[in-house]
Amino acid sequence: MSLLFVLAAASFVSAFSIQLVNPLVPAIARDFGMTVAEAAMVAPAFTGAYAVAQLALGPIGDAYGKARVIKVCLAVLFVSLLLGAVATRFDVLFATRMLGGAAAGGVIPVAFAIIGDRFSMADRQVALSRVLMASQMAILIGTMAGGIVAEVASWRQMFLGPAAGCLAALALAALYLKPRPGIVRAPMSFERTKAGYREAISGPFARICLGGVFFGGMAMFGILPFMAGRLEARGLGGLQEAGIAIGFLSFGGLLFTFAVRKLLARLGRVGLVRTGGFTVAAGMLGVAVSPHWLAEAVAFAVTGFGYFMVHNSLQTLGTELAPNARGSGMALFACILFLGQAIGPIAYRGLFAALGPVWPVVCGAVVLFTVAQIVASRLARVEQARTATEA
Repeated sequence: MSLLFVLAAASFVSAFSIQLVNPLVPAIARDFGMTVAEAAMVAPAFTGAYAVAQLALGPIGDAYGKARVIKVCLAVLFVSLLLGAVATRFDVLFATRMLGGAAAGGVIPVAFAIIGDRFSMADRQVALSRVLMASQMAILIGTMAGGIVAEVASWRQMFLGPAAGCLAALALAALYLKPRPGIVRAPMSFERTKAGYREAISGPFARICLGGVFFGGMAMFGILPFMAGRLEARGLGGLQEAGIAIGFLSFGGLLFTFAVRKLLARLGRVGLVRTGGFTVAAGMLGVAVSPHWLAEAVAFAVTGFGYFMVHNSLQTLGTELAPNARGSGMALFACILFLGQAIGPIAYRGLFAALGPVWPVVCGAVVLFTVAQIVASRLARVEQARTATEA
């Protein structure tokens, strides 16, 4: 069984868990007798823990094996999902989401680090896109199914599917995910960990990657926990429609994975990022003014395609943040991304309260466009400098 298939299976269940609650927020709010804005805080509980856990999981993977980290984290994620399904108090659900976030943080970023170790730079962006494809399929299925299941049964049922998926992915990883033959690892130490992170923040791509993923993650994913409530408030649909509309963000990301090879050949990495900025902004503006939930779904698909044009390029650069401590480099990348995702809902909560249902989405479009253009400009300068040095 291929390495990419095993990593894709593990990433599938992890990604399913990351965006699991977004279409369920109104149902969770009704079940626990709270407002949608209060219930939406289960999203940053997961992403905040995901971000913080990276700082330990990356060095642990470098010292004790990335394959081992993925297996342990899949097991812990399984337990957290079962506990979340039976939680009878909101604080308990909040705690299980934090536990799940910390565990999920040891799957996708570590899988990307493994790809960085085992694929050359020439093949890496396409290899990363295959794992990205699995994660976007998971989010697409999860968000679409989430609204339907919450309407006809209970939001709790949505935790059981990814729990079963964790067991299946864990079995695959146990059988087929093996360390590289003859690999020699230095024991973990504070000095070695500090050196790995110092390498990650001092490289030529550090500012591009870390700034781009922070503000991009904040503007893109911070808004999602409010989309179901926003759709209901505008009278455009309920949980089912919201789940489908949000799911189309991942549909756009999935379409990108099929087009990435041709787009790279035609546009290059800088052109891909620059064009992605225009595309994601156009999609977000469409979401802001959509008169029907189906139109919002199409706008989300455009948004997803554009966002991943930018983000997949940043992921590829992220694998080069710390070539000698790739687990630490990707951990820092994921930490900054998910810090942005955790802060995003808090910022959007204030914006929706102050500006209503439309203008916060417009603000998100402006941020995403600006981030992409800044990243493209800085990336062009770095690549020109490298070309001049090599010449």
